[in-house]
Amino acid sequence: MKSLRITFLCLVLLSVGASLLNYHREHRHDDDTYLQELEHRLQCAEWVDYEDPFFGYAMRHPSCFLPAEAEGEGNVRFVYVEELPLRQVQYMTLDVTTEVCRDTLNPYRDMRRRAEDMDGVCLRQGPNEYLMTATLQSRNRQVTAYRLQAKYVLRQRMWFVETLIYPEDFAPAVGGLVKEVEQWKPFP
Repeated sequence: MKSLRITFLCLVLLSVGASLLNYHREHRHDDDTYLQELEHRLQCAEWVDYEDPFFGYAMRHPSCFLPAEAEGEGNVRFVYVEELPLRQVQYMTLDVTTEVCRDTLNPYRDMRRRAEDMDGVCLRQGPNEYLMTATLQSRNRQVTAYRLQAKYVLRQRMWFVETLIYPEDFAPAVGGLVKEVEQWKPFP
């Protein structure tokens, strides 16, 4: 009888321990800061491949980014929206757009001008690839605390552009997305 009680007590303790472990596993991120939660979501998200049916370019985005309306043929947009405790909706966008290239002999000069217009920086990554980064500003030149990271690829007199726009203070959490834009190859 005594061994039956001990066995029963052990089973109860194991059951309680398993329940506590399961609760901890389900709620371990409840106390994280917002940036830690965002970073966790981005790390755990699966990457989804997208291929444009008209132009044939390809891109990848985290599964937590949802399709959003995009203007223009060949444009696609995926957005991550999160409502913060202060009821301000913060968002990040991952845009892929196409622009018809003007017949120019010096696309690098044109890219540098475009970056200067945004008070940004343009880096040449190859003969037809440019990386641009800038702090976005409103029309009256006030800082909006958003960053832009864009990769421009010239192919057959068309610009293919992948752009990531994100709140500046989200930078620690979106490092993987920034790298994805930097390494983007629209035509693998």
